[in-house]
Amino acid sequence: MKKKILIFIGVIVLIVVALVAYLVVSDLKQEEVLKQEIVNVSNKNILTDNFDVEVKTTGDYAYVEEAVKQYYKDLSDSAKKINYYLNDEELTNILAPENLEKNRPDFAESKELLNEVRQNTTDALNKISDLCEEETIKNLLDKDKVDKYYIDLYEDLMYTDKDLKELQQTKQEMDTLSKNLNLFLDKVEEMLTFLETNNNYWYIENNQIYLETEDLVEEYNNLYSELNKIATENFDTNNQSNDTSITA
Repeated sequence: MKKKILIFIGVIVLIVVALVAYLVVSDLKQEEVLKQEIVNVSNKNILTDNFDVEVKTTGDYAYVEEAVKQYYKDLSDSAKKINYYLNDEELTNILAPENLEKNRPDFAESKELLNEVRQNTTDALNKISDLCEEETIKNLLDKDKVDKYYIDLYEDLMYTDKDLKELQQTKQEMDTLSKNLNLFLDKVEEMLTFLETNNNYWYIENNQIYLETEDLVEEYNNLYSELNKIATENFDTNNQSNDTSITA
């Protein structure tokens, strides 16, 4: 009987050991999958790649993976929104002669577009800026939902000195872009207001704007020069509209 009991205990021990070993190996595999998924998503191009959240792990690893992938999706969505407006033909051609003629005298459609671009790009830039904050990264996971082990693992993967430095640099770039973009949009609106105020003193001929006095020509061309300087110094001007300076 004693021998049978020992055998039984031995079998139980073996089962427990085998189960523990299985769980450990399975857990290690899940961790490796998580690490690889984070590497994959961090190497994507935020402007061109797909960031739909597809979770490959399970359990607490899945919680970490989903949080990280959602973070990159939010980053990508905001960057794509900004890129869309910066390359929008309606915006780049807003001062083209044919567009000015179409929208005169009050330029309601053009001003509505400027407000849309200003609001949406500002929201997107603020979102990116917030995502680059150390506290946002650090608090991406709810510490009440997972054990400290997973928090530490997450921070090892996402909260390195190199990552924080790059994110801080990105935040500064977004803040600068937001400031410069608003300067550009404000200057465009100033030019539209000028043309609205002087609606009776300009016309379009041969796809060229003409103003009826030298003083108005000089004022408009000064505004255009200021706009061109903002665009040239702060943005890629390859997609800018044709020269909209004018003559009397």
